[in-house]
Amino acid sequence: MNVTVDARLKAILDEIKLGDKVADIGCDHGKIANLAVQITKHVAFATDISEPSLKKAKSLAAALNQSEKVYCMSGDGLAPVAGYDIDTVVIAGMGGLEIIDILTAARERYKKYILVPHRDADAVRRYLIANGYGIIRDRIVFCEGKYYPVLTATESGKSEYTEYEYLFGTTADETRADYAASRLILLTGLLEKATGKRLDEIKKEISIIKGK
Repeated sequence: MNVTVDARLKAILDEIKLGDKVADIGCDHGKIANLAVQITKHVAFATDISEPSLKKAKSLAAALNQSEKVYCMSGDGLAPVAGYDIDTVVIAGMGGLEIIDILTAARERYKKYILVPHRDADAVRRYLIANGYGIIRDRIVFCEGKYYPVLTATESGKSEYTEYEYLFGTTADETRADYAASRLILLTGLLEKATGKRLDEIKKEISIIKGK
């Protein structure tokens, strides 16, 4: 069976290496956990608070003849896998503030994190740096008409970011430039209707983009 992998999922899988012990938190369709076992040669965990999502993950594992290698667990955040032999945490498909809540509530830290916040990525970057995580790779991926940040972090380290990098990551490539340009167009269009605090936020972001 061939599993369809888009650019966002490929970017996540590129960060998973042989020997990693992966937990996909908020697994949805279960593709990451199921494909991770083929890369790592190790069991993987797939967790979600949604039973329909876990059912999809289990069905995919069965279709790939690897049900014994993908452990599907119900629960919120990292709680279901607390105490298990895991060193790599994937959290994708949710907002940055939700990711921060999961990291804050966790009982322990893990060797590697692969995080894909669908919004508020700057807040995730600030949280990681403020709490002593090390960000070792931070890039933007374009997939199906949207831009996604893909952050790889370690349990400890020191990172220094500019205001521009908090918004757009540290990988200075064409995709990041295109994302910043698209944000500038969007924000400029919002200027006339915005008021109060939101207007100030828009003006600040425009200033950061233009001032790079």
